[in-house]
Amino acid sequence: MTESLFLSERHASSKKTVVLVDEGASVWCYLTESDESLPIADCWLLNTIEAPENLDAFAQEENAPPATQTFVTDNAQRALPVTEAIRFQWSADGESVAIYIEQELLGFIAHNNRRGYSTNLRKEGPFGSPLDHDLFSTLFR
Repeated sequence: MTESLFLSERHASSKKTVVLVDEGASVWCYLTESDESLPIADCWLLNTIEAPENLDAFAQEENAPPATQTFVTDNAQRALPVTEAIRFQWSADGESVAIYIEQELLGFIAHNNRRGYSTNLRKEGPFGSPLDHDLFSTLFR
């Protein structure tokens, strides 16, 4: 049986925590407020199943749902990544965080934004927004 994916990291100065979670049919990242455990922002990263047409089959689920066909790119489905391949990159102030699998940027959560930006989204919606390269450069470079 494959183990679930759960990683977290706390930024030393901002005291915010990033948490990456296997939600069953998808992988999401969450960001907390300083010294808190409840998320203030989320970022859908990928589906581990084929993108569903709608979320009817997930209505009773407690876990965050997979992104639907309307919103995802062709690369949105992949196998659950191994823990060792995942890394976080914090902004200099520790208020924003980017998520990578090996050298591939999957997404990021920007300070004061409730929803994240994902490489695997092709349009804005309930799962977040497509990757914003200009905002990424401003925050992380």
